Amino acid sequence: MKEFFVSTYIIFKEEIRILIRNPLWIFVGLFEPVVYLLLFMPFLKGVTSAPGFPAESTARFFVPGLIIMTAMFNSSYAGFGVLDLLESGFIERLRVTPVNRLSLALGFVLQSVTVLFIQSLIVCLVSLFFGFTPNLIGMIFLFMLVILMGTCLSSISYTAAFIVKDGGVLASVINFVVLPLFLLSGTMLPLSFAPKSIQIIAMLNPFTYAVNASRFLSDGNIANNEVIISFVIFIILSALTVQWFIKIMKETVA
Repeated sequence: MKEFFVSTYIIFKEEIRILIRNPLWIFVGLFEPVVYLLLFMPFLKGVTSAPGFPAESTARFFVPGLIIMTAMFNSSYAGFGVLDLLESGFIERLRVTPVNRLSLALGFVLQSVTVLFIQSLIVCLVSLFFGFTPNLIGMIFLFMLVILMGTCLSSISYTAAFIVKDGGVLASVINFVVLPLFLLSGTMLPLSFAPKSIQIIAMLNPFTYAVNASRFLSDGNIANNEVIISFVIFIILSALTVQWFIKIMKETVA
């Protein structure tokens, strides 16, 4: 057991060391949410008084969803780091090492989740200057939900990278899957504004529940049903996707 934790830590530390050598990736991931804060959120001020708008202010409506959006897109592109390792031959060299394959997979996921947590925290802090006033306890739970989402999405991204082994194909697959889920999550505009058919389809989207939960949590409403449902969904999805990633990792580094 000690060897397992040591191996996981070594992989995690190595991935963080590589990231520190090129920290631009952290800030590139922050560019999109900051642009949305600066250029999109002001457009929402004209619709806050519209019937059915679910928040008192644009910041309370938009910022929690923006944090979920950061998790969705930044975690989904985690697999590109694996492509670099495949091209450099690092993954191939692991075939002859005794490193635990489970440790290897968890090390990658932990690195991705750590970066996501830092990015989400920065987005939250920047949002304070835009009138966002969250509940502290609720935000702790929101970051826990973000970590579960990051675990799920980064595991899927890593798995897809091992399967397709091509950056262009991986980008196409990610956009094909994530973009519709994002648009149907209600991040940008309330789903109550959408046609009934879109609302029904959105109910099948797990990220719809995450976005709804993020707004309740930022208000400190921890015991809301949407919050409980979203945690249950992403605990299950995280467990399944990590297991899938570990299976692909073992097959790749046999």
